[in-house]
Amino acid sequence: MDFSPQVFTQALAKRLVLALPLFAQPLDVTATELAQMSSQAHVQPSQLTIFKQNLGLHFPANWRLAYSEQHGDMFSAEFVPAQQLLAHWSSLYCVQGFKGMAQRIDPEAFLDSFAEQYRHTCEGEMQYQKLGASELGGKASYSAMLTCDKMPQTHRGEQGIDKPVGEIGHYTVIAGKEDLFLLHQSARGEALLSLSSLKIAPPVERIADMSGLR
Repeated sequence: MDFSPQVFTQALAKRLVLALPLFAQPLDVTATELAQMSSQAHVQPSQLTIFKQNLGLHFPANWRLAYSEQHGDMFSAEFVPAQQLLAHWSSLYCVQGFKGMAQRIDPEAFLDSFAEQYRHTCEGEMQYQKLGASELGGKASYSAMLTCDKMPQTHRGEQGIDKPVGEIGHYTVIAGKEDLFLLHQSARGEALLSLSSLKIAPPVERIADMSGLR
């Protein structure tokens, strides 16, 4: 297939190395709260514009958009609980867009290549569990789980966050007519793996409206 492997390195790098937000509060939200998001009564809508296409999302009221950037043919946005840092999060929701990629690689192959880059970044045991293909709003998609029991923290050297942590993520790739969209929910914590007891919701449960994605 005609695509650059650098895409996957950049995608993973964007997820791991992020700009610092304005908040500097201590963590007070546990990783398991991410799995309980769908049961929250109060939600707030959020609309992302990705390559002039709109994606509607909804989050609990105590979540915020912490980072958003379009750099060339790649878009990235990250949501976290209001008092968490992108340098030290326990719960994260990420949306990425890759312009023109849908015509060059299918969703499963994209996740396969992304998982290989994830494997190289993980400093411990990594697991890649394929969940299979589905159709979302008339668009092809593919989902998988990625886990790592020793994922390096970003911005190493900051007090209290200089050691790897466990990470679990639920990833879904959606193919438009031209562009690919990668959505994922992830959780981190020192004792995460024991992953058998931790559940994480599919990222598509945050979608309020994807009719604007072409």
